[in-house]
Amino acid sequence: MNDERKIALETSKGCRHYAMCKIDSLNTGVCPSGRKNHFVSYYPQGLMDITAAFLEERIPVTPGLLHAAAECTMCGICDLQCHFVTGLRPLQAISFLKAELEELKKRGLEMEEPPEDSFLKELREITGERFSTSDPAHLIAYSNDPCPVSRETLPGYVTLPENTGQLAEVVKLCGRNGIPYSVRGNGSSVMGFVLSSGVVIDTARMRTMSFDTANRSVTVGAGISSMELQREARKLGFRVNAAEPSALYCANVMCSGIFSLFSSSLGTGLDNIIDAEFVKDDGEVTRLSRQNGPNPCAFQKGGAPAPGICSRAVVRLYPVCDSESAIAVPFGSMDEAVKYARELNRLGIGLGIGVLGTEYLGAFLAPTAKLGETLRKLFKHDLEINCMVLVLGNRFHLNAAAELAPFVLEQDMIRALTLGAASLAKCGISSVLHGLDGDEPAYAAMAEPGMITLVEAALEPSPESLAGEVEGDLREKYQELYAGNDITDIMWLNDFRIISSRMGRDGHVVAFILYVPLDDPSLAETVHERFALLAEENELRGDFGFLTPMNMGSMGVLEWDMYLDHTDPEQVQRGRRAMGEAGAMIEKLKELDPRILFIGSVFNQGFCRKESFLHHNALLIDE
Repeated sequence: MNDERKIALETSKGCRHYAMCKIDSLNTGVCPSGRKNHFVSYYPQGLMDITAAFLEERIPVTPGLLHAAAECTMCGICDLQCHFVTGLRPLQAISFLKAELEELKKRGLEMEEPPEDSFLKELREITGERFSTSDPAHLIAYSNDPCPVSRETLPGYVTLPENTGQLAEVVKLCGRNGIPYSVRGNGSSVMGFVLSSGVVIDTARMRTMSFDTANRSVTVGAGISSMELQREARKLGFRVNAAEPSALYCANVMCSGIFSLFSSSLGTGLDNIIDAEFVKDDGEVTRLSRQNGPNPCAFQKGGAPAPGICSRAVVRLYPVCDSESAIAVPFGSMDEAVKYARELNRLGIGLGIGVLGTEYLGAFLAPTAKLGETLRKLFKHDLEINCMVLVLGNRFHLNAAAELAPFVLEQDMIRALTLGAASLAKCGISSVLHGLDGDEPAYAAMAEPGMITLVEAALEPSPESLAGEVEGDLREKYQELYAGNDITDIMWLNDFRIISSRMGRDGHVVAFILYVPLDDPSLAETVHERFALLAEENELRGDFGFLTPMNMGSMGVLEWDMYLDHTDPEQVQRGRRAMGEAGAMIEKLKELDPRILFIGSVFNQGFCRKESFLHHNALLIDE
C-alpha cells in the first residue's frame, strides 16, 4: 500500500461522525456540496465512509459514488473544521478518492447501476426523484458509527422528506410494506440508534425556523441544528438551551433531553419546550398540546418507545443580558468543587454552572492533542488544579459567585491562558507561582489582583503563538480564528459549544452520563472513582468530564468519558466489555443511593418533565 493510499484510508476510517463538517462551526462556511445535495454522502463525513468502503472494495462504483465525489469542490472548509475538532485532514482522502476514480475512467470504468424496485418508486413519489435512493454509495454513508457496540448495518433505502406531510406518508408506506425504519438527524449520535436494515429517514431537508419574539419562542423543524438555532436566536438578543452544535435540535431533545451548563438555571426536558409535533408509527400526526397527545409526565424507568418522530418543536427563548461573562474557580479536589457548585445552584446564582475535569480543560485550551495532553498534566500536577468550576452569568451572578469562591480567575486570565497555552506548557510558570503565595496551591497566585500582568509577561499570549502549534499550512487560518474574541470568550463557547467535540480528538468518546444526588457531594467522587477503576481494568484511557448541578442543588448531571481507537479491533473489544460492565457497576452504585439514574433510562423520553426522572422514586405507584 503506497503512502497516499494509506493516509487516505486511515483518515477516512478515523472519522468520528461528530458531524461538525455539516454546520458552519467556525464561521468559515458550510460544505457547498452537502448543502446542495442534502444526503450525508455529499458532506465530508459521508465521503469519509465512501472513501473507506471504496478503498476496501466494499462498494461498487455506482452513479451515486461518482456524483458524490464529483460534487466536492475541494474548497477546503472541512479541513480546518475537522482539524479543529479531531486533528484529521479529510481533504487529502477526498483528493485521493477523486484521483482513483479518474484513473478508473481512463481504464474504461465499469459502473454498476443501483437496484430499483416498486418500494423505491413509491418513496420517490413522496419525496421527489432526487431524495430517495438505494445506491450503495449513499447507503454506506448511513450504515455505521464508531460506537463499540454498534454493527455496520447497510440500509435498503435512504429517504429525505421535506416536511411533516411527506414524513407521515413515508412512515405509512413503511408500515404497509412491513419495512422497518430508523430516523437520522445529523448522524452525530454514536450509539447505533440511527442504523436500520430497512429505511433510514434523514430529516436534513426539514429546515424550517420561525421566531415569535413576542411569545419568547421559536418553531424549529427537524432539520435545524443547535448551532444554527443558537446563532439566529443570538442575532435577536436571545438564547436557547442547546447542546452539541451539530446535533439536530428536535432529535437531541427526543433522545434524552437537552443538558448543558445552562441546565443549572434553564433545566432540561420539557422545561425548554412549549409544544412539539410528532409523527406516530401509524403515520398519524399529533402534538404535546393536544388532548390525546403524548403525556410528558409518563416517565418510565424501564425505558419507553419514542412517542413518534419529532417533526417540529416550539422552543423557549431566553433574553441575553449585556453584562454576561464568566469566571473560573479552581479547586484541588472534586469534593470541594461539587460543594461550591451545589451551593451556587441552591442559592439561584448563575445562568450556567459546570464542574470541569482536567480532561476538558486541556481539550478546551489546546489546538492539538499533544498540547492538550501536556496541559492536562500541567493543570493537575504543577498547578494543582483537579477541577475547575465555570460560572456563567450577568455581573450580579458573577459578583455573588466570586464572594463565595476561595479563588477566582476572570475572563481576561482565561483568555491569556488560552492564547498563551503553548508557552504555559513550556515556560515553567507554575514553579514561579508556587513561590508567590506561601502555602497556598500554585493556582491561588493566579487569582491575586494584578497577576494578569505577570502572566501575560511570562506567556506572551497571542493568536500567533497558539497557531504555531499546528501544521504550517493551517497556521494562518488558526491565527485568524483565534484573533477574534469569540473563540476565547467562555460565554460564547458555552452558547455554541464548538470545542466540546474536541473531547474525541484522541479517539472516539464513550460517554457515560448519570443523574446523581448532590446532598452528599462525595457521591459524585465515588462515581468518578468507580469509573476510573473500570477504565483501568479494561486498559482504556478515561476521566471525569463535567458535572452540572440542577434543581436547586438537589441533583446533578455527571459525565464520565472513556476514549478508544474505533479502528483498532482490540480496543473496540475492550470498549464493548467496559460498556457491558458499566451497566452492572451502575446497578451497584444505585445500592449506595437509589436516586442515581443512568441516562439510558431517559432514552426516547426527552420530552418528559425533568421532575419525573430526577425524582423518579417519588412517582406514585399502584396501591
